[in-house]
Amino acid sequence: MAVSKKVAQTVIKEDKFYTISAANGKVVEVADYNTENGARIQLWDNANAEWQQWGFVRAGEGVYRIKNRFTGKMLDLYQGGVGDGTAVHQWEGAPASSQLWVVEAGNDGRVKIKSNVSGKCLDVVGMNSENGAGLQIWADVNGDNQHWVISEVTRKPKAVKAAAKAKKEAAAEVAPAAKAAPAAEKKVPVAKKAPAKKAAAAKTEAKPAAEKKAPAAKKAAAPKAAEKPAEKKAPAAKKPAAKKTTKAAK
Repeated sequence: MAVSKKVAQTVIKEDKFYTISAANGKVVEVADYNTENGARIQLWDNANAEWQQWGFVRAGEGVYRIKNRFTGKMLDLYQGGVGDGTAVHQWEGAPASSQLWVVEAGNDGRVKIKSNVSGKCLDVVGMNSENGAGLQIWADVNGDNQHWVISEVTRKPKAVKAAAKAKKEAAAEVAPAAKAAPAAEKKVPVAKKAPAKKAAAAKTEAKPAAEKKAPAAKKAAAPKAAEKPAEKKAPAAKKPAAKKTTKAAK
């Protein structure tokens, strides 16, 4: 069993687990007990849960990899960033400088946890004190959001693994139902469109029939136009009668 440097009243041991508490008592945890690489690290009320507990794996004099008890993954800097505001997430253990941390003891029982590669402090984003506040690294400004209390876990954690497993299984059951719902919704518009297509087809069939009847009506009216030449012939028949009457008078 390796014993590392003293942090105020707390002696960090590799076979123990610890909470990392902010000034308001909230602890560092893996959000939603997510076991995937890249899962978010945040603050939350201490529920004595395994994803809120951390082991310190020694990687040098005063240098550690900080490993989550539940997920087995390490505190890590997003894309190995070293600038102010680089997010802290979890990632599987690797020989990477982005996973190396220095625990720097203060004189009031608190510590600063600094990135070994950049020297910047583990910091609460925006000095937020609410559940869900994210973590990042930032230049050392000696602010309360950069001071932490490391406390050994002395109570047996709650039976949270079973609860986590049940929650994941419930989510897996809900997912197929959610996928099935859109499929049912898609069938409804198809049923509504069917009558519309029939009506359109009926209109298309009726339209040519009406157009075919229209020429027939025009042909029926055509003989009336043929009567007009007969009216022009009538005056021609009257002219000879007028000549006979004049001769008789003479």
